[in-house]
Formats: sequence, C-alpha cells, structure tokens
Amino acid sequence: MKTLKSPFWEAFGVFGGMIIGSGMFALPYAVSVSGLWASLIAAGLALFAVMSIHLVYGEIVVNTDERHRLPGYVRSYLGKFAGNVNKAGQIIFFNATLLIYAVLGGVFLSAVFGGSSFWWTLIFLTASALILFFENIEGIGFLNFILTIPMILAILLISFWAFGGGKFANIHLYGSDPFFAFGIFVFALTGLSVIPDAYDIFIFRNIEGKKPLKKVIALGTIIPLILYMIFIAAALMAVDGLISKDAISSLEGVLWRPAVLLGAIVGFLAVFTSFLVLSYDLKQIYRLDVGISKISAWILSATIPLALFLFGLTDFVKIISIVGGIFIALDGFFVIFILRKIRQSGVSQFKFLSFGPIHQALLVLIFAASIVYELVYQIF
Repeated sequence: MKTLKSPFWEAFGVFGGMIIGSGMFALPYAVSVSGLWASLIAAGLALFAVMSIHLVYGEIVVNTDERHRLPGYVRSYLGKFAGNVNKAGQIIFFNATLLIYAVLGGVFLSAVFGGSSFWWTLIFLTASALILFFENIEGIGFLNFILTIPMILAILLISFWAFGGGKFANIHLYGSDPFFAFGIFVFALTGLSVIPDAYDIFIFRNIEGKKPLKKVIALGTIIPLILYMIFIAAALMAVDGLISKDAISSLEGVLWRPAVLLGAIVGFLAVFTSFLVLSYDLKQIYRLDVGISKISAWILSATIPLALFLFGLTDFVKIISIVGGIFIALDGFFVIFILRKIRQSGVSQFKFLSFGPIHQALLVLIFAASIVYELVYQIF
C-alpha cells in the first residue's frame, strides 16, 4: 500500500485514470463506422498528436513558476484576449465531457442494478458532487489509481472472453466514414487538462517532479491505447453485425450475463474516475482562472452538467466526436503557440521533446483538418 501511495503512482492515477474513460466504450462503434484500415491510421495520428501536446503542455507546466490551468497559462503567455477565448472553450469542453461521463455512468449503473438510466445518471451526478466537495487532488489520485488497477484487469478479462467466441471476419476493413474515428481516438487518449494536477502531487510533497511527470505522461498515454486496441478488437470480433454506441450492450448477446455485468461495472469505474479528476480540474479553473470562491466553483462544477442533462443532451458519441475534433484541437493550437514563445524567450529550461518546425507543422495540419471535418460533417 505504501508503494501504491507514492507520488508517482498517485500522479499516474490522476493522469491515467482520467484518460481511461468514456471514450474507450465509443471506440468499437467508431471503428465500425470508419473501418479497420482507416481506424488504424486514425489511431496512429491521434497518438502522435495527443502525445505531442501532452509533452508540450507538461513542459509549459514545469517551466512556469505560477500555478494555473490552461486558460491561465494562455493568458500569461499569449495575452488577455487569448486567455478569455481559451477559458470559454475550456469551460464548454469540461462541462460537455462531464455530461458524457454522467450519461454513460447512468447507462452502466442501469445495466448493473436495473431501472431507468435517467435516475441513475442523477444519482451519479449527486454522488460525484459530494466526493468532489470533500476530496483533494491527492486523495482523488490515490482513489483513481486503486480503481484503475481492477478496471484494467477486468477489461482484459472481458476482452479474453470476447476473443474466445469471436472471429476476425466480423471486423470490417472499410467503413462508411473513414474520418469519423479520429476525433473519438483523440478524445479517448487526451488527459491534457489534468497534467497540472499530476504535477501538483509532486509539488505538494516537495519532490522534484519534472522527470517523473514526463514518465507519467508517456506511460499514461501509451497504456490506454494498448488497452483500447485489445478491447476494440475483442468487441468487434465478438459481435456479428452492428455494435452499440456503448459497446457493452452489444456484448450481452454473445457473452453470458456475469461478463456483461462485469463490463458494466468496468464502464462505471472508468467514467467515475475520469469524472472525479475532470470535475476537480474544472473547479480549479473556476477558482484559479475565473477567480470565484471555492464554494461557488464547486456549485458550478456540480450543477452545469446536471442542467445540460436535464435539457436533454444525451447523444454522447456525437458530443465525444465534437469535443475531440474541435475543442481538444483548439487546445493543441494554444499549447503549441505557448511553447514556441517560452522557448524563444528562454523560459523553458527543462525540455520534454525536441519539437522542430516539421513536427509543429504536422500538428497544425492534423488539428486544422480535424476542426474542418467536425464543422462540416458533425455540426453543419
């Protein structure tokens, strides 16, 4: 237990626990829409893009003395207007993502206990709000790490069962929309917002956290993708035909009931751990970058996702695609511009990656194409 409560694993719990979340359960459906070949390319591009901006943001965080969240860093380095634009985008992004987690949390709890997913979503939001009120980031990090371990093991077990009754021919090589999976992969791999939280764990313990944070980022980005690939292949091989948007519902027809219950429990743990970390970070944005009180920040963090849910916004796959394809891409632009500035000014003394002009140009091209696709095909 002492080892598990080390700062490194608490930081990994915050970062990795945030990443392994709702996006994983939308990926089999996304791959079925895009097809295997296009999805493999999308996964590779998403890993390149997300790992890059994770490391870029990590370098910004460790080389800045003041503690902020992304809107504060944007304001400090790029000016007040850019900071306000990013602040608005971050608040929309966080609340939309929390809504995704809450809706899926209700779906998974309904699969386990029965009853309406609507009421289970309300219970999920209430319980999460209470935990958020009493916990700090170290406690959330330890809780996330403890929950993430059995979650990973359970996903691997379910995948093993699904592989046993599946066949590769059920995975379609080509799909109706080859670009659809990219935004889902980006969303499912991104933990950008909680990198300052992970670094704070080392700061609170008075530990030099620059090198450990880089390892946390690398490990916490790669492990989820490996886990996702196993789960995607298993789910699609097991289901002969259309797969549901949450994946677990489709597996009920091919796996026995205990396996489906385990899948629903795993799904709940995944979204619950991510919800806690992201809602904590949203509360910090309200406190550090908006400048409101702790109680007001907690109230806003708890009530806005609830209000969005009560207004009927429940299509989580479409929301995931838009969030991953537009809002995370916009955050990518901001962190690229910040890193360019702090390197040019000599502020960056500890570098996380080389980040030459070709690397930067590729990222800008990928994110710009992602935004255009989402605007044309998902919104307009």
